[in-house]
Amino acid sequence: MPASVKPPLVHAVDIVATQDEARHLAGELAARISVSPDVQSMDWDEASASWRCALTDGGRARLTLATPADPAAAAAHTHRIVATFEQGTPAAAKAFFVAARHLPFTATEVAAAVSELPLTSRLTNRWPDKPLSGVGVLLTIHHMRDFLVLVDSLLALGVDPGHMTVIDKEYPYAHTHRVDAHLVQRNGIAVWRYRDLRAGIEDHIGRVAAAGKRTVVMDDGGYVMPTVLRELPGQAGHFVGLVEQTTSGIRKVEGLDLPLPLFSVAESDMKSMIESYGIADAAVRNTLRLLPDEKLEGQAALVLGFGRIGHEVARVLENRRMRVAVFDSDITRLVAAHEEGFLTGRSLEQLVRTHRPRLVIGCVGSRSFGAREARLLPERSYLVSTTSRNFEFDLDELRAGSTAVTDRGVLGTGYELAGGPEIVVLGHGMPINFHYAESLSNRYVDLVLAGLAVGAVALARADERLRPGHNVAATNLILAEAGIVDDYYRLYGPAAGGGRG
Repeated sequence: MPASVKPPLVHAVDIVATQDEARHLAGELAARISVSPDVQSMDWDEASASWRCALTDGGRARLTLATPADPAAAAAHTHRIVATFEQGTPAAAKAFFVAARHLPFTATEVAAAVSELPLTSRLTNRWPDKPLSGVGVLLTIHHMRDFLVLVDSLLALGVDPGHMTVIDKEYPYAHTHRVDAHLVQRNGIAVWRYRDLRAGIEDHIGRVAAAGKRTVVMDDGGYVMPTVLRELPGQAGHFVGLVEQTTSGIRKVEGLDLPLPLFSVAESDMKSMIESYGIADAAVRNTLRLLPDEKLEGQAALVLGFGRIGHEVARVLENRRMRVAVFDSDITRLVAAHEEGFLTGRSLEQLVRTHRPRLVIGCVGSRSFGAREARLLPERSYLVSTTSRNFEFDLDELRAGSTAVTDRGVLGTGYELAGGPEIVVLGHGMPINFHYAESLSNRYVDLVLAGLAVGAVALARADERLRPGHNVAATNLILAEAGIVDDYYRLYGPAAGGGRG
């Protein structure tokens, strides 16, 4: 007989909603689970005020709508949907909790996000003629609440939901399952996982081309076009243009012969001047959240890469009273770091050997640190990435050079290096600012999301200033003309009490 789960397993999701919204959402969830082939029946039990679920294999589970015992310790109007798996196999438990986690957002939650993203949510006021009605859109943007507001704005600007595809990057965001559920259940949008990227691209092209349309790509990390150009080159002509949000994505397309225009929000003046500090601050805050019992003040830290993000990370760490060293293979950036007062060196190995950092934060976007350098670290050291996916550290090399590798759960992965210390790669090497977090506040990221939409509109309208390849100067001009930076200044500048005047 298959092993049975003991003791009962519990998963809870907190939602912000009116009482009616909470009841409706819990009822929707119960109805959705009831039609699963693994479910024999789903019945409301008045005595326990919960839905009782009987599984076809004899297992049992239930759903309960509750409220926090201490309302003062939770956000106003918080309700809790509790899924309990009481009896059955681990496989059945996994399937039950997958369904239970996929809860769309309530109207109350969406309204709050909209209010926090005034620039993105009001884009339809700029273009009432629905300029995106003639294109499909393929997105690989981070799965956070702010993304849903961007999606709603793109739909309001004319995109048919049947001609939109979202690639779930499979990062462990705070609300990744709920974002996926909202896109599918509320918007009717196709969502594909990163591991199935090529299949998702092919499916999208088929649907959109059948409608006689072409597609704008809105990317965050250079996922789509490198795959198209390398694996589906015959389909490259289907795409109108590319909007890219990150410098890591720019690096991935730099060596490719782009047959379409690149609207580079990543390299724009707008993004570089406003967003970098927020990303750095979020990365350090999330690092400290994972290490609440560590004392890092006075300790040595090393920042790898002195670009926009690395520069800000070094400053944030310095403000946290850490002793900060910086390494960059680019001599100009290394000189800049030195002249700002950071410890530097031409040899990464020698810098690690002499500085002995307990915290290493990678901001390069490629293999910046491996087992050879890690063996020089002191005991109880931590590696932290701020860049896309798990490309910053050579995790295969660390694993091969370790006598033991331990999954530390939400903290990350521990490596006991042969002939060296035991270190922990926080967040398993994934970008720390998104690790079970929302990263930047919605009001902070609003400007960049609005900029992505501006790029999509410019590409859909075939703005003659956008030529195949990079278009940094044209990107800056188009973003300036859109007026979103002016609006941002009106919202948060001196007239709003945000400065000295």
